[in-house]
Amino acid sequence: MRRTKAEAGETRESILDSAEAVFLEHGVNQSTLNQIAAHAGVTRGAIYFHFKDKIELYQEVVERVRLPQDDLLTKAFHCEVGNPLDIALDAGIFCLENFAGDQRKQRVFTIITQRCEYVGEMAQVLERLRTLNEEVHQMLLRLTTLAKKRGMLSSEWRPEIAARSLQSAMSGLLSEWMRLNKSFDLVAAGTMTLTAIVDSFRKKDLLAQAPIAKAKKLMAVS
Repeated sequence: MRRTKAEAGETRESILDSAEAVFLEHGVNQSTLNQIAAHAGVTRGAIYFHFKDKIELYQEVVERVRLPQDDLLTKAFHCEVGNPLDIALDAGIFCLENFAGDQRKQRVFTIITQRCEYVGEMAQVLERLRTLNEEVHQMLLRLTTLAKKRGMLSSEWRPEIAARSLQSAMSGLLSEWMRLNKSFDLVAAGTMTLTAIVDSFRKKDLLAQAPIAKAKKLMAVS
C-alpha cells in the first residue's frame, strides 16, 4: 500500500512537471490533456485520476510554487521591527534574489503572465493572484503609512501612491527580465531601481541614514 501511494504521488508529480512544460511551450489555453499525457508517458485516464480537468491541473501547477509575492510577504512578515522603508526595500530585494535563483518559479511566472488567456472558466485561476497582489499592496501600504506616522516619509509622497509605485516597479522588473530572456542582471538592476525609488520616499534629512547611502559614504572615505 505504501509503495502504491508513493507511486501515485510520483505519477502526480510527473503529470504536473509535464503540464508545466507543455503549458510553457504551447500556452495554457492551446494545450491539451493528450499532449500532457504523451509528455508524461501516461494515459488521459491517469490524469483524470489525479485532476478533475485542465483548469484544476493548471491551478495545481501554480499552487506548488512560491510566487514572488509569497517571498515578498514572508520577508516583510519576518522583519516587523525596524525602519518600515528599509523593510520594504529589503523585502523587494529578497524577492528578486529568490526569483533569479529559482528556475521553476521563473517558468511558472512566465506561464501565468505570458502563456495564459484568462477567459471563461480559466478566469477563476486569477483569484489566487488577485489575492496575493492585494496582500502585497496592503503590506506595502502598511509600511509606507507607518513611515509617514513616524515622520520618515517625504511630503512629496502619499502612502498609497508610494506603495503602488514600489509594487509596480517590482512587477515590471520581473516581467521585463523574463520577456527579454534574462538579458540583464535582475538583482543588480533591481537593487539599484528599488533603492532609488525607496530613497525618493525618504525625508531628505533622513536620506543619509539609509543603508545604501551610509555604505556609499563609507566606501568614499576608504
